[in-house]
Amino acid sequence: MTSVSHLDEWPLPAFKLNSKLAIMERSEEAKKLVGDRVFFLELLDEGSRKKAREFLSGNQSAGPLELNFISLADELFLGDVYSKWDSDSNLNIVLVPKDNRLLEITSQLLSLRTRLQETDYDLLLEKERTEDLLEQVRKLSAPCIDLGKKHILIPLFGDLDPRKIEVIRFQILNQVYETGAETVIMDLTAMDQLEQDGVDYLKSLMQTFKVMGIQGIMTGMKPQHAKQLHHLELGLGLYFVSSLQTVLASRKLLL
Repeated sequence: MTSVSHLDEWPLPAFKLNSKLAIMERSEEAKKLVGDRVFFLELLDEGSRKKAREFLSGNQSAGPLELNFISLADELFLGDVYSKWDSDSNLNIVLVPKDNRLLEITSQLLSLRTRLQETDYDLLLEKERTEDLLEQVRKLSAPCIDLGKKHILIPLFGDLDPRKIEVIRFQILNQVYETGAETVIMDLTAMDQLEQDGVDYLKSLMQTFKVMGIQGIMTGMKPQHAKQLHHLELGLGLYFVSSLQTVLASRKLLL
């Protein structure tokens, strides 16, 4: 009568080995997968035997160890080995085969992660290109026009925000210095929204003009902007004129 091993209840391939790594018992799942070979090392391909011998020679529980096994159909498959020595100096082993589907999914995930990283890089490049274009737009939205007679006109377009003033500040101050301008005309006719932070930056710019001995004139203000800008006159010596045409006519300047 054939004896029944307690390992038969295991849902995974399981083995009990003696100190010489001979197989004393094996589960039904183990028989189906690798057959009835006598020694555990015979279940492995040549490249995994040395690694397995070193791993299993200790007397402590360990795992997992990845090894290449030879199936009953003489096909190689990869599996993780978990081992534990019992009180009778026998080594209990559980084999967890690595399913090919799992390997396929892992490969797909790695491929997807690579594509996502490439996509992130492309998005980063696109963001940088967009930022460059926006900076160019900000610069072009406040060109410096030399009117002659040491007057410079700066027509502002779009919204007035701190980023815009910060971008155009150097451009304006550099041209004011190079032309030796004594008067700067800021025309707000085409200006839309005025953010308070943008107004504060504008005040700082006008203060710089004052330190440089340059007169500031603001034209083209809309009624909704007056409350935000009227305080700039205090301490800055600014002039507010209703329209650009009025300034040009009074100073005999032509665009």
